[in-house]
Amino acid sequence: MRVTTYTYPWDLARLGVERVVRQMADDGIDAIDLAATYHPIDSLSPRDGVRLFTNARGAVYFPARTERYGRIRPLTHSAELCAVWPEVAKHARAVGLELNAWTITLFQPWIRDAHPDCARVLPGGDRSGSGVCPANDDVREYLATLCADVVDQFGVRMVRLEGVVSPAFDLDWLRPRVLVDVPALARTLLNLCFCGACTRRARAAGLDVERLRRVVNEAIAAEISEGQTDASADRTAKLTADPELHAFVTQNVQSSIELVRIVAARLKGGTRISANASTPYGVLLGAAAEEALLAQMVDAADQIALHPNAKGKRGIADLAARATPPRELSMLFARVRIPGSTGPAPVASSEQLAKELTEAAGLGVDEVTLYSYTLLPEREVHEFVTAVRRASPRAGGPMLAVE
Repeated sequence: MRVTTYTYPWDLARLGVERVVRQMADDGIDAIDLAATYHPIDSLSPRDGVRLFTNARGAVYFPARTERYGRIRPLTHSAELCAVWPEVAKHARAVGLELNAWTITLFQPWIRDAHPDCARVLPGGDRSGSGVCPANDDVREYLATLCADVVDQFGVRMVRLEGVVSPAFDLDWLRPRVLVDVPALARTLLNLCFCGACTRRARAAGLDVERLRRVVNEAIAAEISEGQTDASADRTAKLTADPELHAFVTQNVQSSIELVRIVAARLKGGTRISANASTPYGVLLGAAAEEALLAQMVDAADQIALHPNAKGKRGIADLAARATPPRELSMLFARVRIPGSTGPAPVASSEQLAKELTEAAGLGVDEVTLYSYTLLPEREVHEFVTAVRRASPRAGGPMLAVE
């Protein structure tokens, strides 16, 4: 298995690009996943002292050429941080590391701030405070242009599209105030988007959007009022049997699939696309319909990204193997649980890491990605790479020695 690592431009700017890139090569890393865009973050790096980086609304971290863009123009960070991208490209080539563009897609609050009409809209009519919708034409054009821009400038091997499907209506809320229980069905329904783009698409397909909105809101209110009871199963069955709701949910998922295809169509030079294959609407779709949509997601990308603790990863791996041509698989590993995150499970011990890597190899994973190079002590990076080589030595070459 190849080893890549997520990396932040702000840490490279502080630590020195050439120094860190050479250390990555010495550590046995094969490729750098450098953040081209990023969402709001407070990150603490233990390298060369303990240092904090903070950004409240997200930004673009490469020198985007704004004249290429349409209505949505990239909000770039400082010139100092944007200058990291050309430096990484130069030094990565010098030491034989490949360069990937780690690209946050929909969780970009700065876009929502500048263009509120692009925001996802909850069933009650309230706009998301941080997420934009993949069905919006301006969002699609922006992301396609952004990815083409970073590829054209730096010749990246792969664009990693993160978050093309919104996993939860309350993703990374800042200091949330939710004093009631939100049962699983209500959470699923709250994730449906009723923005202008989604409602126009639905009406064009002949769906009664106002009836759907009313049905969804009534179910959410009942679930929160009553809690998860025997009535929840009956309510779920009734919703699942509604053909218009089924069509609306399907459209919500297909808008993300279309976004991936639009981005892929704009890339040149053999650059590939990596994306997740997931849907938060399984309970409303049914197994067969959900699998059909997951197969479309797999078909839209060149590589499918998995998480060690993700449900249904064997099914996704099987879909990737059956695709024509078969799709590559990557798996993301984080050494610790990110507070409040639904992402990778914590790796508590060397034994647990070895178990998860063995499982990854059994799934046919081609590439493992470590989160995140500069947020971890150097010894943990070395331990991770060593464990990967034990689980899957390089073809035609020796395993890394354990020190």
